[in-house]
Order: sequence, then C-alpha cells, then structure tokens
Amino acid sequence: MDGMTEIMPPEGGEDHKGRERTVGRDRELALFREQLQSGPGAGRRLLNVYGTGGVGKSHLLDEFRRLTRLAGGAFYLLNSRDFPPKPQEFCLHLLRLAQPEADDPAEPLPRLAIRCQRLFSEAAARGKTILALDTFEEMGELEGWLRDEFLPGLHPDIFLIVSGRYPLQSAWLSSPGWRRAIIRLPLSDLDYFSVRDYLLHAGIQSDEAVHQIWLKTKGHPLTLSLFAATTLTESWCSLPGYGSYSCSDRDEVFDHVVRTWLKEVPDAGLRELVEATAVLGHFNQELLAFVLDREVPTDLFRRLTGLSFIRRVDRGWLLHDLMRDAVCSELRARAPSRFGELWSRCVLFTYNRIMELSARKRPISWECSEWFYYVGDHLIREFFYQRFSPIHSEPLSPANWSEAEAYIRMRHETAQDAHLVFYHPDTGERTEYYIKRRESLLTLRHVHLEELYALDPGIVRLIRGPQGSVIGLSAIIPINGRTLDYLRTEPLSACYFGRLNESQLKEMRVAPDSRFGYFVKTIDIPNFADHSMRTAAGLTFMSLMLSAGFIVAAPPANPFFQSIHVRLGCEETKDILHTDYDGVTPTPLFVLDTRGAKLHQYLNRMLASFGLQPGGMAARETAPEPEQPLLTERERCVVRLTAEGKTNQEIANELYIEEVTVKKHLTAIFRKLEVKSRTQLIHKLQKRI
Repeated sequence: MDGMTEIMPPEGGEDHKGRERTVGRDRELALFREQLQSGPGAGRRLLNVYGTGGVGKSHLLDEFRRLTRLAGGAFYLLNSRDFPPKPQEFCLHLLRLAQPEADDPAEPLPRLAIRCQRLFSEAAARGKTILALDTFEEMGELEGWLRDEFLPGLHPDIFLIVSGRYPLQSAWLSSPGWRRAIIRLPLSDLDYFSVRDYLLHAGIQSDEAVHQIWLKTKGHPLTLSLFAATTLTESWCSLPGYGSYSCSDRDEVFDHVVRTWLKEVPDAGLRELVEATAVLGHFNQELLAFVLDREVPTDLFRRLTGLSFIRRVDRGWLLHDLMRDAVCSELRARAPSRFGELWSRCVLFTYNRIMELSARKRPISWECSEWFYYVGDHLIREFFYQRFSPIHSEPLSPANWSEAEAYIRMRHETAQDAHLVFYHPDTGERTEYYIKRRESLLTLRHVHLEELYALDPGIVRLIRGPQGSVIGLSAIIPINGRTLDYLRTEPLSACYFGRLNESQLKEMRVAPDSRFGYFVKTIDIPNFADHSMRTAAGLTFMSLMLSAGFIVAAPPANPFFQSIHVRLGCEETKDILHTDYDGVTPTPLFVLDTRGAKLHQYLNRMLASFGLQPGGMAARETAPEPEQPLLTERERCVVRLTAEGKTNQEIANELYIEEVTVKKHLTAIFRKLEVKSRTQLIHKLQKRI
C-alpha cells in the first residue's frame, strides 16, 4: 500500500462559498496562512480551535481545507461523530480517508496505529500535510490515547488541528511538549460589520433590517445563517419597520440554536442552573445559591461554568446573550410564576448588597449597574444591556492627550444622524428615536480639554472598547470647593448651581480631594445606534447614579436622552431651564439625590413599584401570586405612575407614548389583576405591598 489519496471538496463555486462562510474571520485565516507557509523543521504544531456550538468551527475548517488545497497540500478531516470513539475504529477511519479503495486491514491495534503513522509520515515528506479532528469534545476516552500515544508518533512536520467546544486543558497543558505546541484559536460571535457583509451576500441591504437582525442574532453565526436561509428575512423586510415578533420562523431558529447548545446539558439539575443564570446578569456561586434558595455544590457549579456558552468575566460569569434571551423567553411563557420568583430574588440580592456596602461606606458602582439591569424597564435593558462587552475608562493625561484630540476631531468629521428602533418583546410595540447629527455634537461644544484638565485632571476620561480603541469620552465634574465657582458660571451648569442659596452652596463646598456629587457635562459616543457604544455610555452613567449620592446631568433636549434619564429615576428640573446648546431651545436638567437615607427611600420606592419588600424577604413571599398573570414591564411602569396619582395624559408624557396606549395598558392591567377601577387597583397594590 504505497501512496495516499486525499478526498477533496467538489469543484465549482468553492472559492465564493468559502469567502461567504468565513466573513469576519480575517484574523483566524491570517494565522492559518502563516502556519501553512511555514517550512519543514518548524516542529510540532497543534492549532486548537474552540468556541460555542454554532459559532462556525466546522465552516472554518472547511475554509482551512480549501486554502490547503490551493497551496498544494493535503488536508484530512475526521469528525468524531463519524466513527465509534475507539482507537481501532479511529485508525480504520483514518485509513479509509487515506486509501479509500483499499480493504480494511485485519490487524491488532498496535500494528494498525503504526501503519497510519507511517503513511502520514510519508505524506509529510512529500509536502504540507494537515490532520484535523473536529467535534473533539465527543472523543471521550479516545482523547487520552490520541494525546499520549497516537499523535506523538506522527511526523513532527504534520500540522495538527483540534476543534471543539472547549480549549484543550489539564493533561494537555501538563505536558511540556504539548504546551509548547498548542496554538489557541478561540472563536467569538461576529461584529456588526461582519454581520452586515454576510447579509449583503444574502441580498439584505436595508440598514434597518441589518441592524435589527444583528440585534436579534447577537452576531451568532449559526443563528445568522438560519435567518438568511429561512423565510424570516423576507418577512422582516416586507413588514413595516421590519419586525413581526410572533413569527414562527424566528421561534424555530432560536429553538434550533438552544437545542444545539443544550446538548451539553444532559441532566435536569444542570439545566435548572442554566435556567436560573438566564434570569441573572453577571453571576457567581453565592448569587446563584441565593436565587435558587439552596446551596449549589461546587462541582456542579464548575460543570455549569465549563459549558461553552458561559464565559468568565471580571466580576463572575455570563450566559451567552442569545442563550439568555431564548431561555428567558421560553421560561416566561412556560412558567411565569417561576420566572417571577427568580427575578424577585435577583432584585432582593442586589438590594441587600447595596444596603450592606453603603452602610460600610464601600463603593457600589458595580452593584448600581446590576440593580438597573434588574429593575430597569424593557428600554433600559434593550438599550444598555443586550451585549456585555468589556469596557474601561482612563483619565485624560499627557500620554493620551493626542488620542482625546483625535477623538474630538473624528466626531466632528464623521458625525451622522442616528435612528434607534426598538420593539417591545412582549407586545411588539414599536419605539423609535432620532438623533440628528447636530444634536449629537451639542455637548462636545462645551468640552474644552485644557480648561477641564486644569480644573481637575480626573474630569475627562477616555472610554475604551474591548480592543483598546477609544470609543467615547466623558466629562464628569466632581462637585466640591474647587469646582463650585466654575459650575456656577459656566454654560449648562450655571442655570442650576447659580440659583442655589448660600446654605446649599456651603453644603457643597467640601474639600477639593472629596466630592458632594457630580455634574455630568457629557458622556459622548460617536453613534448611539451602535449597541456596544451605547452600552458603554449607559453603564458609565448608571455606575455613578447611586454611588455618587447626588447627580446633576445636562443632556440635550432630545426625547431619547430625556426619556432615558426619566426611566432611570432622575427628576426633571421643570422650573430650571437653559438655552446653552443652541441659544433657543429651553432645556431642563435632571437631578438624582440618593444621599444618606434618600438612597434607602429611592430603592424601597422602586421595590414597592414591583410589589416587593425590602429586607431579604424570600421570593416565594414576594413573587406574584400564581393565579395572577405577570404584568409586562410597560404595564408595571403604568401601575407605578398610576399609584403616584398621575393622570393618563401625564403617564403618556412621562413614558413618551400616546394617551390611547396608556388606556390600553390599563385595560390589560385591570383584566389581569381582576379590578375595575384605579381605586381598586391601588387598594390591591397596597394589600400586596
């Protein structure tokens, strides 16, 4: 048996298909080409490709095979699902790939393994040879034999690829030889521009359709390809506003993806944990135990965090966005009381944590962001929490001054209109906002780097995205004895601070190294239609809200900015207006005061609006009664404002909806809670609280 035959993909259209499949994988392809071009004697190399189910590992291997063929090399791909996970079967399957016309040899395993190793060594001597093993997580006990016996016996010039849901760990890394050989290649979801390129290939050219599909698929390649392959995209593009949220095709797409991922979770105990993490934002073992109201064994928690759709982040772990949305949606429909119980305990855990830290005078910025994730309405979560991307900020300094100047120049040169569209996940109600180019630049007109740096070097901060590039700039001024005169005389802030009496000013004149609160001059990003940038801006503001004690913010007079501040609990200064942005438009400021006992009052008021009680009360005591259907988030907002005594028109103004929509919400609320009037509604709420 001399010579080998490689099974090649069919001719015709191959290059185009490869390029379409591998949109957004330029870095991965560049790394592979680099390895492909390395000559003999480079030593053993193992490329470890890993990522969640449906992230595109198999498609990437197909493209690797195409590139190898174009380079004149031989590429052999084995999928663990194609043969029983036994050494004998592995060798036979490998020989069938190498010599498809030959009969299976009847030999014992040691001789069979040597035969395979010899054949591949001969191939490596003739030219570039690659052996790829796909779906490696299903190799089972075969993995140890491959690692310790078979693969070390191959010629070192054979380039190995191991692809699966998890990175190679434990015994692989304890071996110095394998540790040196392994090249890790994690695959993540696609960014917006890669999704847009893919959809353009699929014939979808509308910017709004592309944006909505990107938000719904989260850039997950399998979900994206299923969208493009079904009638869903056609139905989206044919409907006004691109969005039918009862579309059965969409449900089938997400069900398919969730089923793909849940193959990793065979037992009911682990699935219960996945269900709970879907309701949570960031989670850890302590929070999970509180939410489930029982201990979570460490070995079970480790199995949970080892799943491919859960990733480690700075403050714990996160479930994949797509998985979280799909599991939450299914849980709300299947077991609304259970969903309400889990959600209630999440809120109470965060409440208790904020109370504990504030009593000890400890920072609560992180807990503030988590608080608003749970209690913010659907627009807050949609606008600022759909994608958890790592961001950080750094103060302006001589080292990054040129970057700050370049960012401001870029903003003026590239600013454009932004159109934000959102559909309520339960009702399908459409909400849209427009931010004109001119409006997006208004706050930067009042940002003068030298002036603010001289006032306090920490005022201006650069916001950096996951790749380290500058994606935003904030100017947040601490209120103290050094800055108060500036705030009393400068545009945007003078209308508020200039009207304070001497007693109020005296209270704010704290030491320069301290602060009474903050004045938010701007949190600027290039494009509020970009979800990752919007998240960076929103979380920057929300991390201050409760921890600062006192905040005054000066957003432009645009419904989007003003609605967000109201939804976050800030109070509009209706009797204090300025025209500093354009000299014409009366513009209010927004204030939030959570100093001392006011923090407790603020949190308790928000708890009460959801029918919860402070003090760590068990979720089973606070969750909605099983016979009472859960209200939607918008309906809860209407209930809260109704309880405050507001009229339908006042509620409509505050929520930026039509009065007729308020009436529809009240009708639904009355039906669900079995009441017939506002008086009965308020009485029932008081009994529950």
